[in-house]
Amino acid sequence: MVYDTHSAHVAVDRGLFSVIVAVVLLSASTTANGAEPPASRVRSTNGAILELFEEGRARSTTFQALLDAIEHSDGIVYLEFGHCAFGHLNGCLLPFIASTASERYVRIVVTPDTRRVSHDQLLALIGHELRHALEVLEHADVVDLVTMEAMYRRLGTPIAGGQHGFETSAARATGDAVLSELFRTPRLAHHNPWWKTPVTVLCE
Repeated sequence: MVYDTHSAHVAVDRGLFSVIVAVVLLSASTTANGAEPPASRVRSTNGAILELFEEGRARSTTFQALLDAIEHSDGIVYLEFGHCAFGHLNGCLLPFIASTASERYVRIVVTPDTRRVSHDQLLALIGHELRHALEVLEHADVVDLVTMEAMYRRLGTPIAGGQHGFETSAARATGDAVLSELFRTPRLAHHNPWWKTPVTVLCE
């Protein structure tokens, strides 16, 4: 799901994004001098989310393809735990985009509440939102909030339920594909504290 510019509430620190971008730009300078290897273009400040990225890559070819596509883009995608629309939505691509001469930065928030989504549903939800991020990055003309909203008015459909935002068939299909692949590649139970009961529907 994608928030539009009228969305009122996301329970994350908006100021954190400016700090992250500044740190990234500093790191890029350090990398250019050969001091550090290039960082992944899909990032998080949360170690648990970084582990989810690796698990998703290992268990789902669709998830892996999303990460690889973003790695070959000009984008930096940050994903954190948080709450969209006062908790009414399980995940969203936020209407915040920052651009430099060579890169674009976008943010994703997904719910940390395991009562709302199972472990595999969370991975599929992340895949769904990464597809939204890739939708932005595939359009070189999307460089700010105005162009981002204009793109989703062309590609997406307004979400129901009184929320401000857009959904796309591509993101829905991606989430479904990831979830299907996860079921075919189960995680070992002793490595999966969130493994409760099987589910067949991706919560949105």
